[in-house]
Amino acid sequence: MTQPTPPQQPAEGNPYAAAPGVPPQGAPQGGPYGAPQGAPQGAPQYPAAPAYTAPAIPALPSGGKLALGAVAGLVAGLVAAVVYGMIIGKAEVEIGYAAVGVGALVGLVAGKIGGGNPVTGAIAAIISLGAVYLGQVIGIAVFAADSPLLPYDSFLQVLTEDFSSVQQVWSEQLDVLSFLFLALGGAAAFSVAKKVGND
Repeated sequence: MTQPTPPQQPAEGNPYAAAPGVPPQGAPQGGPYGAPQGAPQGAPQYPAAPAYTAPAIPALPSGGKLALGAVAGLVAGLVAAVVYGMIIGKAEVEIGYAAVGVGALVGLVAGKIGGGNPVTGAIAAIISLGAVYLGQVIGIAVFAADSPLLPYDSFLQVLTEDFSSVQQVWSEQLDVLSFLFLALGGAAAFSVAKKVGND
């Protein structure tokens, strides 16, 4: 008569752990990944599919930073235009280096805040063109306000009350140098913004 074998002791004192060599209740039988219960003997065993992960999306440049750079460049352009216009009006001559300074200031501010994105440089160049134009117009208004023959108290009065006449004088004085100064200001703004933004 054979003696019944005593049940094996649970592992490590855990009463719920399975005895060594005995699979847990309900565990699939078969290879490392298991086969469905009731699968025929010798059925192929397939590894589990890897978990799906979404592809990484490249980070796009921040539009907020670009917008801040544009706004800061616009403010710098307005300030530079007033200073440039005062210089032109008082000196009664257009100074090319001052136009380059306007562009450099706009590019410096826009590039420092907006970053080295080429779009920042393009925006700075456009703002600089407008600032140089505005400076030339302000220069005419300053000259007119300083003239004892004209009834104006300030250049702002000239600009607000008689802008069409100022614009007409500007277009009559337009020459190759005017376009050159506009171009120099725009080029300075673009190159300075790109250089400062990449530093």
